[in-house]
Amino acid sequence: MKLTLSLDLLEQAFYYVSPMKPVSTVPLIYVTFLAEKEQVAYTTDNEAKFARKIERSFKAAFREIIQKNQEYREILDQDKLLPLEEHLAKQAQLIHSVRTELQKYPELSLIRIDVAGSWPVFQTEAGMLDLTE
Repeated sequence: MKLTLSLDLLEQAFYYVSPMKPVSTVPLIYVTFLAEKEQVAYTTDNEAKFARKIERSFKAAFREIIQKNQEYREILDQDKLLPLEEHLAKQAQLIHSVRTELQKYPELSLIRIDVAGSWPVFQTEAGMLDLTE
């Protein structure tokens, strides 16, 4: 069975998603795992999720991802202007960090990483978000 989770770095939260990944206006990372039958539990709505022990491992890895990428998370959250090369370098570091942290736990069989949503790559002052609300 494949389980896909959405990592929201700005909210420091993760969500289980269906095979149809939702469209988002915030930067998200989707991570997909191959899970054995005994690694899966079900919610009261009969939706698949990691069993408690496996989810603890995932949460530990997720905390490390958040901690190691705090600086870039703040840049994304505040919509700071960065040169193209710096955004791309930080995004590559982030993806590498996600992969490295998740692979530290052999019970998490990572098979795919996707980025979705609004990831700034090139932006001028005219393209900044209005965060005054």
